[in-house]
Amino acid sequence: MNTETTETTAPKETKPEATTAPTTESIEDKINTEKLDLEESLKTKTISIRSLVTSKEAGAIIGKGGKNVKEVRDATGVKAAVSPVVEGVNERILTVTGTLDTIPKAFALFAKCLIDNTNLANNNSKYHNGKPHVVTRTPIHLLVSHLLLGSIIGKNGENIKEIQETSKAYIIASKDMLPQSTERVIEVIGTADSIHVAIYRIIVSILRDFEKSSNNILFKPSKKYNINEFLNISTHYSNQKNANAALSDKNGLAAKLDGIVSNVSNADANQQPLTFEVPANFVGCTIGRNGSKIAEIRKISGAKISISPMTNENERTFTIVGTEDSKNKALTLIYELLLKEKEKLERKEAKGTAAAAAQPQETTEAAN
Repeated sequence: MNTETTETTAPKETKPEATTAPTTESIEDKINTEKLDLEESLKTKTISIRSLVTSKEAGAIIGKGGKNVKEVRDATGVKAAVSPVVEGVNERILTVTGTLDTIPKAFALFAKCLIDNTNLANNNSKYHNGKPHVVTRTPIHLLVSHLLLGSIIGKNGENIKEIQETSKAYIIASKDMLPQSTERVIEVIGTADSIHVAIYRIIVSILRDFEKSSNNILFKPSKKYNINEFLNISTHYSNQKNANAALSDKNGLAAKLDGIVSNVSNADANQQPLTFEVPANFVGCTIGRNGSKIAEIRKISGAKISISPMTNENERTFTIVGTEDSKNKALTLIYELLLKEKEKLERKEAKGTAAAAAQPQETTEAAN
């Protein structure tokens, strides 16, 4: 979860804040709701804010038997959950759903859980003058659509500077989007109270331009893979024969699509376009409403993507032009959308089959 500093600047060095919590009024003064000029409807709007956490941090947030996360839910009224563990991956997603008032309070309480966990005797190995070093600050890694970064940073960085000075938190934004997503990381480092204020002000910035996040592609923790290994085809798609053989290999990952993507070809990955056929009924899921999904894929990958018109063969040709890396990114994103659509149709079909199987039985029972 390493991040790199962007337009944000660190606040001036300050002395560590007192470990005793300030009164609610002092936090309210820092938030200064009246001067934030936010529409009343947005103040009560229900939204979800996501945060990237390590498996160890997830354990501290959840607590023994779910104790910590339950206490936070009860204290704030938010819905909060941590994504399931992905084998071989150290990252999980904490999702907090609530309003402008409740979400920052929840993150402040989660920050306190992380700080308290760090200061446990078993976890605290740092000493100062022979005494355990007491940790008072922790990082929170928010996930935000890259389109909202400008709203949070503000013109010439004025907004983010004000948030830092008001909250006394240190804020860093990543330069790059997370893999296969349109999200970037905003790291907020501070005490529980400074995190409360900073996240409140960040959410205000998000709410002002909330419509920009409508086409956001969420980051999903997953094993890092090379696109060529993912599709089980040769490094440079050296020839059509190798590509076809890999796609027909029932042990290959590409076989999971059962022929949705076929005939991937690219004679020279650095010069020639990457092309493949997709059944027409699956193309819609890659385009999205008003072309939103394909536009995001173009933006994330940097590749040029064209889709042929409908033909009598009920297949459409995707053509991807760009560098090897950009074509790989585009192909991965398209593949994931197709796989998700296939799984959706399979669930629908299974549900229909189960309903059909139950119908004769119900009829028999009614007759009896």
